[in-house]
Amino acid sequence: MSENHIYSEKFTSILNNLFHGVILMTQEGEVLEFNKASLNLLQKEPKELEGVLLSDLLPKNNKDDFEIYFKNCLNQQTKNYGKFEMVFFLEDNQLVTLEIDCNQNFISDEDNSVYTICLINDVTKRKKLEKELEHQKKTKEVILEKLEREQELNDMKSRFISIASHEFRTPLAGILSSVDLVERYLKTDEKLWSQFIHQTKVESHVSKIKTSIKTLTSTLNQFLSLGQLEEGKIEYHEERFNLKKTLLKFKEEFSSLKKENQTIHFAFKSEEEEAYLDKNILRHIITNLLSNAVKYTPPGKNIYIIAFLDDENIHISVRDEGMGIPDEDQDNLFRRFFRAKNVTNLQGTGLGLNIVKKYVLLMNGTIDFESKENVGTVFKILFPRKKNNQERRDIKNLV
Repeated sequence: MSENHIYSEKFTSILNNLFHGVILMTQEGEVLEFNKASLNLLQKEPKELEGVLLSDLLPKNNKDDFEIYFKNCLNQQTKNYGKFEMVFFLEDNQLVTLEIDCNQNFISDEDNSVYTICLINDVTKRKKLEKELEHQKKTKEVILEKLEREQELNDMKSRFISIASHEFRTPLAGILSSVDLVERYLKTDEKLWSQFIHQTKVESHVSKIKTSIKTLTSTLNQFLSLGQLEEGKIEYHEERFNLKKTLLKFKEEFSSLKKENQTIHFAFKSEEEEAYLDKNILRHIITNLLSNAVKYTPPGKNIYIIAFLDDENIHISVRDEGMGIPDEDQDNLFRRFFRAKNVTNLQGTGLGLNIVKKYVLLMNGTIDFESKENVGTVFKILFPRKKNNQERRDIKNLV
């Protein structure tokens, strides 16, 4: 038995236990030895590999490219030419991707002949995973690009709203002032004014103009507040004040805005009355909630403001006996521009509650609500107390 044959037997015996396909070839590309895994991967019988060129065993559309790849691997010892990849269908029409690496060349000590070891691997699953990852990457890039564009559009909208609101407020104030002057001029001569046959119509139209201007100004103020909140231009400035008196003042300011026979009730249910909050932001919160309560509550119904302080928190609630919020709309109530389906016939922008929530969060508070359609709604606000911190600052200032 020749030494070459002994060597071949040892080679085959060792490599038959590997999961990777291994083929020993001459420098012409002729197959000398192979393991079982290579037969499985190439879907061939042993007799089909003996003494043939590896390129002849590959699909026709891969043959020429593999021969070029093999020659490069054989002739350029200093460079790694990577791996040759081929895709083909099995008998059951299953698509398979094989990877062949022919960069391992060695010279026989006996006859100085050059041999090549080709490694074959099934990379079908890996390629599928790579495609999925690439798809996910592209999807992520598309999503990020869309989010970036959306953010740019939102920034543009916010800037436009801010600029437009500022620009509109000045002429609106001028119109309101001019209407007041016209009304005053008309009533300068009371005797002549009392004889004016269109007095009622003039007063009615002047009243409508004032109401429209105030409504538009209120809307612009909401847009301004939203823009300032989103741009981070509103800061929280804590101050010490009497919460009971402040809420009572807010309540009295709404007395003139109530509908016919509406009553706003106020109750403060704790002996301690001082709070440490941003009074200006609190005004925005309460006036927004009271405005909604008055708007959505029919004439003759009640509105309730209830507040109290305990050791940990400041509690404020605003309850109405209005139309309530449909169950299916409650999850979206604090969304920007959202309006419940049962209030579409009433004026509004859908910004009020969104702004209220942003203000509450700005003061580290929470807001929640309970509502039943045709019964009413109650908004409950909770602010953490900072009494002890403030008292320490007060004592330090006194010292």
